[in-house]
Formats: sequence, structure tokens, C-alpha cells
Amino acid sequence: MIDVEDVILQRIDQLEDDDPELETDYELIAPLNYGVITVLTEEGMIGAEFVESDLSWSRDGAVDEYNEVAQDGMYVVVIVPNDAYFDMMGRVTRRGKGHIEVYSYESLGILSTPMTG
Repeated sequence: MIDVEDVILQRIDQLEDDDPELETDYELIAPLNYGVITVLTEEGMIGAEFVESDLSWSRDGAVDEYNEVAQDGMYVVVIVPNDAYFDMMGRVTRRGKGHIEVYSYESLGILSTPMTG
């Protein structure tokens, strides 16, 4: 099982390095081992990045969650394990509404580590 919090923290570092003006916050959803990074500016929330794990990416309702955020005018990024990239692209292409980008961990230079203990 992937340590999704470690992946989230790596992504937050990237976002803050790219634009130091951005503020970020995140929430872990423990039962399914995924998280959501909230991206904010002085004006408020501008987007959300869903960091999926090897367990969570295929859950029912995932694309519906992305659609809710996209329909509110926010940017949406979905980050998935490398093995899930093409399957997730297909799901988002078929069922996504609005602008939803999908990236693999590898394409962002993020290393996935297994959970300890």
C-alpha cells in the first residue's frame, strides 16, 4: 500500500516551489487511502488536487467528486500511481465534466513509498 501522505507532501513542495504565493492545505481520507490538496490564493480556493493511491483510484464515485469541484469553476488535477494512469485517463475522458487533468506520479517526478508498519 502506498504512503499517500508522503506523495501529498511531495506534491505540496512542488506547488509551493512553483508559486510561493500559493497556499495549500490537505486532507487524508483514511479508509480508502487517498487525499485532497486544496490550493488557495489571497482571493480564495482556486483548485483541488486529488492524490489517489493504488487502492483508491478505482473507487466508485471518484469522477463524480472531481466533477463537483470542476463545476464550481476550480481547476482539478488527479494524480494516480503509474499503473493506473491510462485507466484513469479513460474514466475521466468518458465521465469527466469540465477541465480535469490526470497525471501519474512518475510524470510529476514523485516517488511513491510503501506505508510502514
